[in-house]
Amino acid sequence: MNFGIIKSSIATISCILLISGCSSHSLEESSLTAKELDQTIELTVPVSKVTLTIPKLNLVKQDTSNSQSYRYFNYWDTNAQLGISGWFEHESRFKGAQFHWREFLSTWKGNQPTNVSFEKLNDWNVVRYNIDVQGCSQSNVKAYLVQSETWLDIHVSSFCNGDIPKADILNYIKNIAVVNKV
Repeated sequence: MNFGIIKSSIATISCILLISGCSSHSLEESSLTAKELDQTIELTVPVSKVTLTIPKLNLVKQDTSNSQSYRYFNYWDTNAQLGISGWFEHESRFKGAQFHWREFLSTWKGNQPTNVSFEKLNDWNVVRYNIDVQGCSQSNVKAYLVQSETWLDIHVSSFCNGDIPKADILNYIKNIAVVNKV
């Protein structure tokens, strides 16, 4: 038996787990779960200490299989002209709204955001901005919250669709609840 290869393999696997944020938790313990209720959708990760509850509207879960995170969610409601996506991370990965906004801009390939503002909305740190989408100014909010060792990062958009009024995304965020698990 070649112990050098075994040691090398163990070291490689350990590095992959550390880089992916898995630490000692299994994929099952670290993967997002969603529970659809009558008026809301409850999202959590078993190892997290919080549950994120979003208004359900007519949200439809989107395919997240191409995501790089198994703690990612994405829902759209084309009737309400609204989309919400985001993920759960450990609080240690949060570096501040300004840092994560710059990180977003460094990888963004679309039209440049306009009307950018940094605000507080309840306990959320929010970045409001618009994106020009085929002649329509799409409203967007990236919102960050750290609670009970969990960092929540969400993105809410109001879609552009002809004469249909855009969704009030700030009001939608005000109706999101984050509660500590018992």
